Amino acid sequence: MERRSDTWVAGLAAALLAVVLIAGLTWARSAQGPPAAGRVPSPASLTLPEPVAQPVTRTSAGAQVAWLWVQNPGQRSSLIAFDPAGRQVARSSEFTASGLGVSYGVWRSADGASVFTAGPDSLTRYSAEDPGRRQTYTRLPGEIAGDAFSPDGRLLALLAVSAGSLHLQMIDLASGTAQTTAVGHDRGARLPGVIGDTGNAVWGTPVFAADSAHLYTVTDWGGPLGVTGFAVRDGALVQTGAAMSGKDGRRYPTCPGPAMAMRVVGGGTTLAAFCHGDGAVWFIDLRTLANLGTLPTMQANPFWLSPIFTPDGHLLYLHQPSAFGDSMQVVDLAQRRLLGPVTTPTDVKQDGPFARLAQDAYAGGVATSVPLSPDGLKLYAAGNDGITVLRVPDLKPLARLAPGLKVGEVWISGDGRTLYAITSDGSRLVVMHEDGTGLETVSLPARAGGFLASEHG
Repeated sequence: MERRSDTWVAGLAAALLAVVLIAGLTWARSAQGPPAAGRVPSPASLTLPEPVAQPVTRTSAGAQVAWLWVQNPGQRSSLIAFDPAGRQVARSSEFTASGLGVSYGVWRSADGASVFTAGPDSLTRYSAEDPGRRQTYTRLPGEIAGDAFSPDGRLLALLAVSAGSLHLQMIDLASGTAQTTAVGHDRGARLPGVIGDTGNAVWGTPVFAADSAHLYTVTDWGGPLGVTGFAVRDGALVQTGAAMSGKDGRRYPTCPGPAMAMRVVGGGTTLAAFCHGDGAVWFIDLRTLANLGTLPTMQANPFWLSPIFTPDGHLLYLHQPSAFGDSMQVVDLAQRRLLGPVTTPTDVKQDGPFARLAQDAYAGGVATSVPLSPDGLKLYAAGNDGITVLRVPDLKPLARLAPGLKVGEVWISGDGRTLYAITSDGSRLVVMHEDGTGLETVSLPARAGGFLASEHG
């Protein structure tokens, strides 16, 4: 679940809401201009690619344990963990044993087997199954602007800022060795809506390609945006290119908020980025760092859409949750085209809304995290009447799980055999088998704020 800046939300949401009330959906489209590939196509002019089944690799015991945030009113958030039988296996007090007085970040590893916490100048790695097992790493001091694990689980990349300077640190999680290099950053970069001291505030994130051998940083997307490319060669970072908006005639888009979701797609050739602030999807050619264009989507207000990249890198689903009228849009990332929005289907007797646009889909397999199956062939939509299992890419409903249950969020175990759901009021955790049987309900000690997941939007 994406953690967002409360100061940004408080400062910007009211202003953007006023704009939306005046201009409606036209604002989001006119601000970005027409899609890079031309006019949004009619359904007859677009087909969706068949999904590529992915191997199920998250099979360790720790990857099957659900970690979630809970918070009592007026108190700091804490973490709690449950296994597939619904038993509590960890609580946040275990994390204080390492002596970290301040947490600069908490993440789950790419393989789901570990949980990491960051202190002022160190990292601690805990087993997701047994937090008593831990390992400590030294990190570059400073505020952490962004983080990313390599898909193969070997590397952790951190963007850290201190005294206005930004550095990328790559840590080898097996050996503990680290490589550090400076990253270009405009100290006058815009931070729309941020209130208070912005001396060390940087919007930025690293993102790995699927091969774990190429790494990119994207910074200052409030403007002027910068993109830097690196190759990982013999355990070292080698810069392969850098570009910044306004230099060498380059022009990149801007995002009016700190939250973005990014994925390297197209066989490592393209960066696709979703801006939570205005709902726009960006495309950048990673070979030349050229701006390929921006695709506007139907998002009336900031943060209404939840981005879901399919693991094969073909599609980006944009889910608008039920509180605002449950709907789906889909972006074909190769064609850079948008379909939808359509009402999220729930009746297993009906076809998927994109059925006539899709080739025959291979719909077997098991389930995974947030909220796709590990093979990438099924999507889980939470709603006020349970969880609907939808087939990728056409979104045909395959099953309805836990009907009657008001579900706010779903996490799927690494092997896909267990589903965890937080009720809409945040008071209960529901654990069930992938087919909806064996349902167990656990009352939480405080209101849940979401899952700590390897992937998030």
